[in-house]
Amino acid sequence: MTRGQTHFSPSRLRAHRTNAFGREDRNYLTAQQLANAVGATKAQVLAYENGHRVPDPVRVRALADALKIHPTMLMDHHSVQDWTLADYRRAVGLRAQDVVDKLSISPKNYRRFENEGIVPSRRPQFIDEVAAALGMPREAIERAIDRTPAVRARQARAFNLVVAMADRYIPQPGAWRGPAPDDPHLTELAASYGRPVQRIRRVLTHELGELRQAHVRAQRERVIADFDTDLARQASARYAYERWQDLFDRDLQRIPRRLERFHRTAQPSDVWQLLVDLYNIDAITMRRDVGNWAVTNLLTTKPETLPPHLVVHGQVDDVKVCRLSAEGTTHVHSYAGLYAALFPGVRRPIRGANRSSSKARSTPGQETFTLPNRAERLAVPQPFLTTTRTVAADTKASLPIPLSPTYVLTMGASSMAAGLLDAFYPTDEPD
Repeated sequence: MTRGQTHFSPSRLRAHRTNAFGREDRNYLTAQQLANAVGATKAQVLAYENGHRVPDPVRVRALADALKIHPTMLMDHHSVQDWTLADYRRAVGLRAQDVVDKLSISPKNYRRFENEGIVPSRRPQFIDEVAAALGMPREAIERAIDRTPAVRARQARAFNLVVAMADRYIPQPGAWRGPAPDDPHLTELAASYGRPVQRIRRVLTHELGELRQAHVRAQRERVIADFDTDLARQASARYAYERWQDLFDRDLQRIPRRLERFHRTAQPSDVWQLLVDLYNIDAITMRRDVGNWAVTNLLTTKPETLPPHLVVHGQVDDVKVCRLSAEGTTHVHSYAGLYAALFPGVRRPIRGANRSSSKARSTPGQETFTLPNRAERLAVPQPFLTTTRTVAADTKASLPIPLSPTYVLTMGASSMAAGLLDAFYPTDEPD
């Protein structure tokens, strides 16, 4: 049987050829007619239908096109929950080289992604690109990667490596420095994720540093439990010690999975900064029936760099706007510490307590505004807001900020209002 085509269903091919499903938009085809349509022989088609031969991906796509169906409709879906990315690719009738050509990537890098789940470091939106090339949802790509044997083996090995480093470094007294740069466990872990040792060391220093805090607190409670003369305090400390130990063990087990997810979705520093700016606007937590969006051209001149699974794009009239998706908010909240370890100089997300406070929220007439006759609240990202208001204060004048061909935003040192561009720049001479 052809390698990788074990999911091909001979019975489905015959059913679609003979229109066994009785679809009005399909016609019955003889084996010879289908063979003529795909450039094969009648004997080859019958061999496919009888399970004696299996078509390669190119032939699968040709058969699907001739039958006017999607290639996956020729597959046996009973084991779809176990499909890897390679299985999905072949099921849609594509060779690895077809995807390589579509994405303009080296065969080595694509094979590494498909076989090991390693995203090319210079292409942070690579999973989205692969999803588009295969015509699949991103979530399906993620699940397929998780099922890849090499990925499962890497996470199992990563756990052993992380445990070894936790045992070695966390109990050490003195200032926390993280794993040694030349630690062989660290070197092996970096190689398994296809990332530089220094990058993995920074990330792991943060992760193990969080564990160290739990370890220190657990040891404090243990001392009280062992030596305090008050029985009630001893019992309370013993309970607290067990609780901190459970927290330590739980978080230790999560590290390999977090590293795996982070290195698939990690963004460069400039894009991370944009995600933080959107997070700080707090757009995702506002009322959806009214809406609260960031004006895209005030956030960035390159909106295409914003990951589509993390950022939602829209329009209010002809003003382009964006905000974090639910997944984007989770991404920022979950990985803020790891990004801070990698990019210590960039702005950080506002903490949860501050995000819910009245000072952190945008207020009408200050950080947000509305277009004439529209209910949606539009927000100005903080960096742009600060810079523009500083200029307005220095010049003691309101500044016109074009939002679109129709609207303009007038910003002063402490004021903000949107209006029609024609009203701000009259095109007709007064009588």
